[in-house]
Amino acid sequence: MKVTDLMVRDVVTCRDASGLDEVVKLFWEKNIGFLPVLSAETGRLCGVVTDRDAAIAAYFAGNPLSQIRVRQAMSARVVTVRPEAIVDEAEELMIEHQVHRLPVVTPEGKLAGVISLSDIAQRAVSDEDAELEEEVALTLGAVSRQRETAGIAG
Repeated sequence: MKVTDLMVRDVVTCRDASGLDEVVKLFWEKNIGFLPVLSAETGRLCGVVTDRDAAIAAYFAGNPLSQIRVRQAMSARVVTVRPEAIVDEAEELMIEHQVHRLPVVTPEGKLAGVISLSDIAQRAVSDEDAELEEEVALTLGAVSRQRETAGIAG
């Protein structure tokens, strides 16, 4: 199965120059917690922002969300996958980088969609595929393991 078979094509995005207030409003209205970020200059994918990123940026900035730009909160190091990749490759990337979602980007650099661990899990359940269900469980376990944090004792 290929990534293009499972990815969400109608993706809500935001711009790097937008205020976090706009992003948080989208999170609430669309019931999502992840947005691909497009460059205001080029329109190309330049990052991703999560609800967690927004909360942490707001806490540390100490400013109203409208005064914090998305580029200040987003992750600029984005792991992507190609539409023609097989789903196993997407899962391997999720495990390696401990992420639940991957932007799907064409060879030309255009955002084509997003694939999430949830998309894969829903397919496994709807197909009643025990092997795929086990694979999803293993991937979720690997993605969810606690990350090493530099400078924190314990």
